[in-house]
Amino acid sequence: MPRRNRPTRAHRSRRSGLFGRQFGTRLTSYAPQLGPIVAIPGVMVVIALAVAGPHISETASQALFTGDWSQSHTWAGMLLKTGLTALSFLAVAVAAAVGHSVAGRSAVIPAALGGLAATGVQAGVLAGLAAGAFAGVTTLALQRVPVPPRLHGLSSTVLFPLVTTVATSFLVIGVVGEFLNSLSEWLHGELAGLEFSNAVAAGAVLGAMACADLGGMVTRTAIGFGSVELGGDPSRFSTLNMTLMAAVIAAGMVPGLALPLATLVRRGLFTEGERGYARTGWLLGAAFLPEGAIPFALADPLRVLPASMLGGAVTGALVMDLGATSKTPYGGVFALGETGRPLLFLLAVVAGVLTTTALTVGLKSLPFAAPARATATRLATSG
Repeated sequence: MPRRNRPTRAHRSRRSGLFGRQFGTRLTSYAPQLGPIVAIPGVMVVIALAVAGPHISETASQALFTGDWSQSHTWAGMLLKTGLTALSFLAVAVAAAVGHSVAGRSAVIPAALGGLAATGVQAGVLAGLAAGAFAGVTTLALQRVPVPPRLHGLSSTVLFPLVTTVATSFLVIGVVGEFLNSLSEWLHGELAGLEFSNAVAAGAVLGAMACADLGGMVTRTAIGFGSVELGGDPSRFSTLNMTLMAAVIAAGMVPGLALPLATLVRRGLFTEGERGYARTGWLLGAAFLPEGAIPFALADPLRVLPASMLGGAVTGALVMDLGATSKTPYGGVFALGETGRPLLFLLAVVAGVLTTTALTVGLKSLPFAAPARATATRLATSG
């Protein structure tokens, strides 16, 4: 009796590599459509800051409560509240889009609920990406489970989505959320000693943190560490804390400015959707909204995120060395009036932007980046 042919190690390797590329293509196929979801609320925030200044963040609720719609301040408050709320729920949109890309409509609701769980623990869009991918894979796996015909409708509409939702929520809250929370607490503790022993190194760490998850828990930890003493009487502000705050703000501006610049330097490395988004995406970077780099990062996280973190680290270290300060934890260029040594602040931002731009272009141009470029081309022509 002839022996059945077994796949060789080379065949298994090629098959697993093909599956990995196909799964990666599915995982990032939503990215070209993500730009407007980020750009519209981001531009709303930028308009609010341009109209009413950075302190609208402190008075937006009061302005809306008075309800005097003849005043520009009230409209600015509405724009700010709407834009920031929409940006805070990006994890839901990302999770739903990824789940649909991986497993179709059946995965959308479990994935979106997983993204909502990520929002609840402030885990950010990367946790939303994980939630969508996990919900999609779990949905595909459960679709292979045989069920009696009389239970088919119940299993597809309630049972399987419920199991997927519970499993995804546990992944987001019990695994990713707990890990990020522990990491943030550890980083906060390490920074507490580092800021006095080596301020430049503290600035580099804070700068990398500001770009690590683009508005997620690690970014929020950096903002919270820098702003811990920026409340109350301005005359009692610590110069060190104002410099730390400036390092976080300057670094957080880097990804949103550098990635649009990279699309101008090497257009062929980016999809048409990314290039179109870049025309407005840089405004989010200028306003210190790290979320501005999300469409680029989720399409190619293994290259964009390290490049962003390195540029942020360069900027954070330079701010600490040059002594720029900030009295406010928001606003970006719209808060330059609250910034000490603004030209040195902007110089540090430029250095980080050039670093991230060069590294992003370099990483995307390497030979092993060819499949990613081919995927980008296919997505651009099909979308």
